[in-house]
Amino acid sequence: MTPEVRLFRTLAWAAFALAACVVVYFTLRPGPGGTVFMWRDKVQHFGAYATLAFLATLAAIDLRRAVLIAVLLAVLGYALEVLQTYVGRSYDLFDAAANALGCLAGVSIGALIRRIAGHV
Repeated sequence: MTPEVRLFRTLAWAAFALAACVVVYFTLRPGPGGTVFMWRDKVQHFGAYATLAFLATLAAIDLRRAVLIAVLLAVLGYALEVLQTYVGRSYDLFDAAANALGCLAGVSIGALIRRIAGHV
């Protein structure tokens, strides 16, 4: 691995860690809970988890590990939805679905970029 690739992956992991902290904070921050289906909320969930999976895919050593991380992110998204019930917020299966679809999109886009860049 060249020093440039090593630096790139290190920066991608740092961005992933920062983004993960932000996602966990905003997911578990006490606030109003509700059961009204709102598209904007689902887009935010999708975008957050797509970003996480995308960064992990760019940072991972290989695509197999990137897919594993994306699956674990989807599981984390579901677990955080369940944990929201303990901080005065509501559980929403549609949020968990948006998280999982975001993971799929993020890892897919990341894999495409890796292939184009020749880092498969």
